[in-house]
Amino acid sequence: MPRPVSIQLYSLRDLAGKEGLPKVLKLVADIGYAGIEFAGYGGMKAAELKKVVDDLGLQISGSHTAAFDAAKADEVIADAKALGLKAVGSGFGPKDFETEDQIKACADRVNKAIEKLGAAGLKVYYHNHWWEWDKPNKGDLLFKLCPRLYAQFDIYWVQTAGADPAQTIAKYAERTLLIHVKDGPCDKDKAMTAVGKGKVRTKEALQAADKSKAEWYIVELDRCDTDMVQAVKDSYSFLTQNKLATGKK
Repeated sequence: MPRPVSIQLYSLRDLAGKEGLPKVLKLVADIGYAGIEFAGYGGMKAAELKKVVDDLGLQISGSHTAAFDAAKADEVIADAKALGLKAVGSGFGPKDFETEDQIKACADRVNKAIEKLGAAGLKVYYHNHWWEWDKPNKGDLLFKLCPRLYAQFDIYWVQTAGADPAQTIAKYAERTLLIHVKDGPCDKDKAMTAVGKGKVRTKEALQAADKSKAEWYIVELDRCDTDMVQAVKDSYSFLTQNKLATGKK
């Protein structure tokens, strides 16, 4: 069954910086997206944002936060409660995955975060880029060392790294909470395209995700050579018209 489609608001960060997050949220709702995923709160209080989101009939699929920063755990929990979140996520940088010892150090931080945030009723998910899957066992090691960690697989970065998104999702079907959907040339140094206009095997990946625990499919375009708003609209159209995801229109 197709999952509802959300958008990671990082995609529209430039527009939010010019016009404010509330206007961006209205744009997203008008396009037809069912939900949004936060990456920062645009200088607004979480409770204020929750009211805007509710008034627009949107849902919150998650939030990228400082989930693995022990010093910010209480802040993350407070914001999550104000937003009504069930899950929060984060990731690490390429230098954190250069050696096995570094990955083990990351795993230790993740497990401590899961213990703290889990006690507050939050699931914790990991958002990958290319550096977790460019060599065998890097991403697998993290998930092995963190048995309570959920996955938010970014199918573009998995494929860009040389791995197969559908196989990766299928392998972690029981732990796949969310899916990031993006498209493009699968070249880490080049900009992305609207979903459906690049090289990503989107249909195969989402068919695998359909058999997983994934709750949302989330469009995220880190950067795009074409107009970003149009790319966000085109991505929504591709996913909903091909019955890969459901929206509000």
